[in-house]
Order: sequence, then structure tokens, then C-alpha cells
Amino acid sequence: MKKILYLFVTVALFAACKGPAATGKKDSLVMPYKATYSSSFVISDSTKYAQSALQSLKDWEDNKLNNAPAYFADTVAMDFWDGTSFKLKRDSMVKVFQKFRDSLSSSKIEVLVYTNLHSTDKNEDWVNVWYKQTDTYKSGKIDSAIYEDDNMMVKGKIAYILDKRRALKKAK
Repeated sequence: MKKILYLFVTVALFAACKGPAATGKKDSLVMPYKATYSSSFVISDSTKYAQSALQSLKDWEDNKLNNAPAYFADTVAMDFWDGTSFKLKRDSMVKVFQKFRDSLSSSKIEVLVYTNLHSTDKNEDWVNVWYKQTDTYKSGKIDSAIYEDDNMMVKGKIAYILDKRRALKKAK
């Protein structure tokens, strides 16, 4: 019985290695839309990029924004969920963030998913992070939402963030 099981596992692994990714063949499915930015992404091996994106969230949660030079580029562009956009020098961005963070007594983050991606046609690296954030304001107001951030990495640092948000319903 064990020999049959080993044979089955070996055949299954061999079959898995013969898929389109292993043979270099492209998928022949025709997509109903063409991506205007890119659809040529592969999973990246660079865990350093994910570590930087996650550390930026951890430092937000711990109110340690003075660590920003470790993971933010000299200039950072952001497009927020509410339509606000900016491109600022890192020090100016930290001041804006710190002003908002100072209005909170706490911020709790629960990371749901993170993925390192590399765009092969644009030669860009991205870290995608989904997380739940619960902010408690000094006024006592509590706000919870699910976020999805796309972090563009340039020379190992966050240079652009596209931020999306879905508010969570208040608990009864």
C-alpha cells in the first residue's frame, strides 16, 4: 500500500511540474479586458519589501513614525480611499501623518494578507497588504475598516501607496 501511495505522490508531483508555468507556455485563455497598467505579475522572492511595508503599519500602530526613513523613499506619493492625493518629501509626509496619529489614543492593526509582486513588463516591485484597522480617537469615537494598500517599492523603499478602504458596520 505504501508503494502505491509513493507512486501516486510521485506521479502527481511530476504532473504538477508539467503545467504551463513549468513549460513556459502561455495560457491560451482570452481575457474580456486588457489591463491598462499591467497584467504581467509574478510572485516576488523579496521578503524585505513585505517587511518594510508591514513595519510601516506596525510603526503606525505603535506611534513610532520617526522610524519612517527606514522604509519610506525620500519622496512619497499617495492616493487615498477618499480621493485625497499627495506627493510629499518624506519629512513633510511624516508631519502630516503624525498630526492625524496624535488625534488617536490607539490604533490596532490586524494583517489579513500580504503579497510580494514583481511586474515583469514594467520591472516594478509591489507589496499588497490587506488589513483591518481599528482606530480609537481621543474623543472616544471608534472607527474600524478593512484596508487594501498597494505599496510600490523603489530601491527597497515605499515610494507610492494606493489606499482602498471599506468601513465596517458598528457592532451592536
